Amino acid sequence: MQRKFHATLHVVHILETNFFQKSKSLEEVKERCWEIAHTYCPILEKKHFYCVEGEVEKSINVVANTIGANMLMIGDNKEKHPLEAIFVGSDTKAIIKKSSMPVFVTKSHEIHNYLTILIPTDLSKDSAVMIHHIAELFPDALLLLLHLYSVPFEFRLGMYGFNELEIMNFHEESRHAAETQLNLFMKTLKIPLKQLVPIVRKELLSSERFEENHKDLNADLVAIHTTGNISFFAFDLLEKSKNDVLIYKIHHTNKVHHGD
Repeated sequence: MQRKFHATLHVVHILETNFFQKSKSLEEVKERCWEIAHTYCPILEKKHFYCVEGEVEKSINVVANTIGANMLMIGDNKEKHPLEAIFVGSDTKAIIKKSSMPVFVTKSHEIHNYLTILIPTDLSKDSAVMIHHIAELFPDALLLLLHLYSVPFEFRLGMYGFNELEIMNFHEESRHAAETQLNLFMKTLKIPLKQLVPIVRKELLSSERFEENHKDLNADLVAIHTTGNISFFAFDLLEKSKNDVLIYKIHHTNKVHHGD
């Protein structure tokens, strides 16, 4: 991943000292942590390894901002003990909420080339910003732009006197309008159309239904944009997705570049 992004790798390990009684000096603990980290990642330089005390989400954010990081990467916890996974899962959400930069969540230990990226889009300017950055980070990837649409008054059409044929036509008109909007949105992007795949689906109520109904959308990576608060849908999708997930935070005054 470091070579792929032409970036400098920094690794942070947080010592939550409030959970255990120190039997060794902090420096001994830090040195042991460095030895383990370097064993698993020989290319890591010691000057880029940070072992600090404090709360996980706050400490990571402080280190990331101090070194001027452009992306935060965290791993999945599916192989942890169930009790441990509860705490780690909670930390993961807290880290994402506190982070002021894109957060890359890896769901497996395999190295992916990310040749296919699924991007749910609401056709907004913020979504366009993220799509352009994704295309820059992954210039060889195929971008699946997924636009979810809703049918106005869907559950009241029969009550309003529409017959089955009229309801069917209304659904089709809603779908056609969504397809038109997505195609127009794609034309505003400064990305070759051959790199974009438009996909229109009816809006779903939960990420669980998303998984059930979109098994055919095979992708190496799912990218979600946010301008602040993380939606429940984003967290649900993050939890249930079998693929790596990039939660991309848009800041109107800051530009995200290649880097750490």
